[in-house]
Order: sequence, then C-alpha cells, then structure tokens
Amino acid sequence: MSNFARPMLLGGEFFPDHDANKMANEGDVVGARQRFLAKRPNNLRYLLEKRFGWMNDYIKPGMNAIELGSGAGFLGLFVEAPVALSDVEPRPWTSRIVDAMAIGELGEQFDVVVCSHMIHHLASPMAFFDQLAKAVKPGGRVLINEIHTSLSMRFLLWLMKHEGWSYDVDVFDPSAVANDPRDPWSANCAIPQLLWHDRKAFAAAVPQFVIERYELNECLVFPLSGGVIAKTKTINLPDPLLKAVDWVDSVLIKLAPETFAMASRLVLRRVEGQ
Repeated sequence: MSNFARPMLLGGEFFPDHDANKMANEGDVVGARQRFLAKRPNNLRYLLEKRFGWMNDYIKPGMNAIELGSGAGFLGLFVEAPVALSDVEPRPWTSRIVDAMAIGELGEQFDVVVCSHMIHHLASPMAFFDQLAKAVKPGGRVLINEIHTSLSMRFLLWLMKHEGWSYDVDVFDPSAVANDPRDPWSANCAIPQLLWHDRKAFAAAVPQFVIERYELNECLVFPLSGGVIAKTKTINLPDPLLKAVDWVDSVLIKLAPETFAMASRLVLRRVEGQ
C-alpha cells in the first residue's frame, strides 16, 4: 500500500513537518481576530455561529463561566452571557491568564467551562480531566467543540499538512504523552476520537463526568470557512447557499459519519459525589 493510502485509509500515524504546512498565518490569533472583525467573511461567520451559538442553551447570566485556550476569542462574539476568556498568554480580549493543565489549582469552581478545539493540543488528556474535576461544580458542565478524524478530515489534514494524528496513543493512560508538551501548537487530532468513540472506556477512566450530549457535525462548511486561525483561500457564499451546504453535510454525516464528520460537539456534566 502506498505511503498516501496507508495513513489515509488505515489511520496510520501522520505528523507533517511545520515547513510543509500549506496554510498561512499558523498560530497568529491576533491577526485572525483582526481579519475577522474587519471583514467578517460570511463562510467563517457561519461556521463560528455553528460552533458557539448552541452554547447559549447552557451559559446563562449569573453563571461563573470560563473558556480555556480562547485563541482569537471568537466565543465572546457569539455567546450572549458573560464568559471569562482565558489563555496561557495575555491578549487584549482575554480577562484571565490560566494554564488549562492547572485550572484545578485556582481554588475556584465554575458552572461552565468551554473547551473549543484545544483538547487535541494537550500532552496529557487524563491530567487535564483531573484538573477539570477540581474546577467544575457538581452538576456543572464542560462544553466542547473538537476535531473528528473521519476519512474526510484525515484527507484534509494530509492535503494541507497543517496538523497530524496518531491513534497509537493510550489517551486513558495518565503517563502517556499524546503531544509535545514543549510546543503549545503541537496537535494530535486523533485525541478527541480516541477519548469519546468508546463511551464505556471514557466513563471508566473519567468517572467524574458523564457524556450528556455527543454529536458529530461539520463537513463541507469547515473547509469552506477558509480556516479559523490558519488560513487558506476560499470563496464566500451567501447564507442560503451555506444553509444548503449545511443540510448536505447533515445528510452525509447521518449516512456515513466516519467518512464525512469533521467535528464533534459534546456536553460533559460533572457528577456529584465523584
């Protein structure tokens, strides 16, 4: 089997060199925010509304809510109730500096913690969930958007050489290293799928949380966005066409999720007494 077909079809390990990346502005969260606010490209706006708009059902005024790894801070543009945006480095739009891997050491409990496309960058998912369990109130929720490494997503990653994946990691092993801990942009895009494809395994490894909601979504609407932080050229479409594409996505994902779904949406609820 060819070097292309093996990782694509069988899911073998694929980690491209940074120099091979075909997308522009990798890691430039300041530029990404400035470009969005200046131009508000319709495809990206549509994608971001899909990623964050549903969270309005869970984040209400008066709640103690925080987003970890806020990146360009897009959450604050699409969620109505106040959410503290945090990151490991200060940004003009963040209100707190928080290391996600040490959130439990803050001595503070939250009603809602948001994690959007940051878990696949973690070096130790189990250590992260241990910290979350200390930081989320009993009955509180963790709202998650993440990559899903379907065949389509693996093809896109292989094509653009932006990030990679490896299924040869035991994400439930506290001593396993899933990413380079020295590189905050190191990415193993298989981590979310490894965490949640087997709910029983997740429940056994992380008894402090139960999966309250799990949906696969995003297919064509993701590449049409042109990228959230890293960028590539795209053609902006009007809302009626984007809604039609979104409908096609929903049909494709329902028929063959492991072929077409490029993202996942989760709600984890903190279990009382754990």
